[in-house]
Amino acid sequence: MAEQTNTEDNTILSRISLFNEHVKQHQQWQRLNPFSHCSVRDMPKPSFLKDQYGTAPPGSLSEQRALQAQVLSLQEILQLCELINENCVRDSSNDTPEISLKFGELFEMYNHISDKLLGTLLCARKHKYVDFKGETLFQGRDDAQHVRLLRPFEELRTEIVDKIESLRCDTVEKPVEHPELRDNTPVL
Repeated sequence: MAEQTNTEDNTILSRISLFNEHVKQHQQWQRLNPFSHCSVRDMPKPSFLKDQYGTAPPGSLSEQRALQAQVLSLQEILQLCELINENCVRDSSNDTPEISLKFGELFEMYNHISDKLLGTLLCARKHKYVDFKGETLFQGRDDAQHVRLLRPFEELRTEIVDKIESLRCDTVEKPVEHPELRDNTPVL
């Protein structure tokens, strides 16, 4: 009988210590949570390295979602470049042939694919895949503006597909260890 009360005491003590551990973890999280304080001065000041600022913590679901969004963005850029290449006007007045398409024509074709043409164009220009005059293009006003590929399409396709594949390797599901699920005990 003494052994039974001793094991009961051990299980109760282990549950109490587990509960106290959860309380400590929750208190630590609340100290870092900017929405849990009444005053900003009570909150500890976060410190980040310059390259870590504005990025999701490594291994987090946010990082996985960011990588997946980059893959989707690159796929849309590839589709845009392919559309320009297939329906282009080739101008070979100089040594290198220029592959371009008028914005109005591109808008009519791309609008059936996606409604994010301008965002995709701006992203493609940021990555130096396409170029056009002006800061942005507007339907109607800039229909005659040419959107041109900056390099041959095969070279662009190879580069974009390589980037997509490297990002897909990074997005392979890594098991994220949650301490509260480690021993199959319910979270209190």
